[in-house]
Amino acid sequence: MHGKPKNSTMTVTAICALLPDDPEAAVSVVTVACAAAAITAGLDDEATVRGLRAALISMRGNGFGDIGRKGVH
Repeated sequence: MHGKPKNSTMTVTAICALLPDDPEAAVSVVTVACAAAAITAGLDDEATVRGLRAALISMRGNGFGDIGRKGVH
């Protein structure tokens, strides 16, 4: 992806398209990536967990779970 993304949903959807088809493997990949990003950003564990929890609530509330990901039916 070159340049600035049009919106965060497009960015997240593009990332999801790159994940393994197996949902559990995909969660493992993004869990490690999230942890690496949090450490790189200097966030403490509590701030990271709060941010992840807020993202889950927000995304579920906005119907993100209804957006299909490659390999998930």
